[in-house]
Amino acid sequence: MLKMCAKLNMGDFGRVRIGSANVDFNASLITNYQGLDFAIEPKVMKVLNELRMKHGEVVSRNDLIDRVWGRAGGADEGLTRAISLLRKAFHDGSDIKHYIQTIPKRGYSLKATLTSIGDIDTQPVVPPSLSIAVLPFVDMSDDQSFDYLCDGISEEIINELTHLSSLKVSGRTSSFSFKGMNQDIRQIAQALSVAYVLEGSLRKDGDQLCITVQLIEGSSGFHVCSNSYKGECSELFNFQEKIAGLVADKVSHVLKIAPLEKTRKQQNISAEAYRLFLRGKQLTHRLNGQNTIPTGIDYLQRAVDIDPQFSEALSWLGLAHFILPEFSKTPFWAQHIEKSRLAIEQALKVNPDSSVALLVKAMHLMRKLEFNAALESYQRALKLDPNNVETMAGMGLGLMAIGLYSQAKPYFQRVIEIDPLCGLWHTTYGGILLAMGDFDEAEKSFLRSFNLGFGAAAFGVSQLMALRGDAQQAIAFMEQHYSALGPVDAAELHSPLIRKLVLNAYYEKSPIAKVIVSYSLRRRLSDKSAQPTAASLISFLFLKQPQLFFRSILEKPNPYLGYTIARIWEPTETSKDALQHPAFIKFIKQTKLVSVWQKHGWPEKIKPDNGDNSSSTFTITG
Repeated sequence: MLKMCAKLNMGDFGRVRIGSANVDFNASLITNYQGLDFAIEPKVMKVLNELRMKHGEVVSRNDLIDRVWGRAGGADEGLTRAISLLRKAFHDGSDIKHYIQTIPKRGYSLKATLTSIGDIDTQPVVPPSLSIAVLPFVDMSDDQSFDYLCDGISEEIINELTHLSSLKVSGRTSSFSFKGMNQDIRQIAQALSVAYVLEGSLRKDGDQLCITVQLIEGSSGFHVCSNSYKGECSELFNFQEKIAGLVADKVSHVLKIAPLEKTRKQQNISAEAYRLFLRGKQLTHRLNGQNTIPTGIDYLQRAVDIDPQFSEALSWLGLAHFILPEFSKTPFWAQHIEKSRLAIEQALKVNPDSSVALLVKAMHLMRKLEFNAALESYQRALKLDPNNVETMAGMGLGLMAIGLYSQAKPYFQRVIEIDPLCGLWHTTYGGILLAMGDFDEAEKSFLRSFNLGFGAAAFGVSQLMALRGDAQQAIAFMEQHYSALGPVDAAELHSPLIRKLVLNAYYEKSPIAKVIVSYSLRRRLSDKSAQPTAASLISFLFLKQPQLFFRSILEKPNPYLGYTIARIWEPTETSKDALQHPAFIKFIKQTKLVSVWQKHGWPEKIKPDNGDNSSSTFTITG
């Protein structure tokens, strides 16, 4: 039986039992001995499959990296993280290394018992007939130096297809989670709930780029059609746009969808500027890492230096500068915010209809607490790019910030439907469920986010543990997983003493710990050079200090201020204290929130007097 199981592969659509856990390779799911489900990223599942294939044997780190990541950057750190995530999912109260054993200087070995439990006995979900996922193109060049271009072409096709109004297009994060994996197309289609999968490859032939694209039926793996395209390397930007347009036209024809009515204008963007842009964009997508976004900014700035009228590069430069302070520790966080503002201002001068630039502009306006203007900018971005997950999420976040969770919820339901393997969206959706009082589903959403690799979801998971009365479990969870947080928060919790003080203050409500942590946070708030993050601002809520919470929002706003403000609407004691505090009334007046509610609707916990939505007076019921 064990030998038979060891010969299985991920294309067999089988389930196995590893130790006390059930593993569903088709659904990328591990169910542990407590019945808790862990949604596992495709690459992490691929690591487990490689270990399963050689059950009981030692598989070297180099072999695992080659088979799962190939030559992709950051693979070594990715493997370490994958082993950690798998051990966390398998944990049954015994030694977690009982499952996957580290063999010093050699590699890893799957030691737990392995048995087959047969094929999946549930009916697969039937995807929408007009739905598609675009996989990252494969770099077939001799030196494999065009990985960034493969990503760029795939993403451009995704963007083009999203403009076909009747077509559901899987989000970039979910589709790109299968990058570098030789996985059965049927399994990918089922995981992403799509009817078709588009895959392609790129190779360089002298001064020409050769691209092959295949459209595949997801349920059968049948190749519907295949096309090849060629273009000059010197015309990189226009070639990529042309390919995206031709592929979109082909897909619309095959699937009998009305084609795009879009005029494609030739732009004189140099090949070098475009190469730099693609590299910078690729790194910005990765978010976490002390040097990841800074390096991306360097590439994007060089692209803009070559072509100051390159609006897309300007937009992404503005985005990268804006989000950097949340994902990378820097004493120059204020300068990054200002550089972002200038880049977005220039991008909109060049192209007033850039949805990315409008999205970042809305984030700036939200950070400045100009809610009406921010929502207007989100709406403009959404109108220009209605099927893009970032624009939908932006609009949803804007509504969350002003307490309109019922209006925000459908946006994130749609986002998760399109991009189900992106952990960030599940964390935000968890915040919506928490605010609406559905604690059980909120915890599931935070756990799914964390299991998909979004480390900041650990805060949400631990908060729900504490809310149900298990402060010690919350502390143990954060102790075990603090290093999975973003670089800024992980660095601040690196010291065991600081970590103990913070966790005891948040979850045990220790009076001494609260005094010490509060003192440190107040000093940080008063230090104009101290870098603000969402966690540092929300800390004042956890410590039941609403006056300092609202002061920090006004004086030291962080890049994701919309989500930070949204925390006041939760049905928890800490948030109720904030809503009833005089500082909240002052905050409403300072930010002119009444005019925002008059225009967009009133939160459930704020009732306009006499039931008149245009009322300038109100009662707080939360």
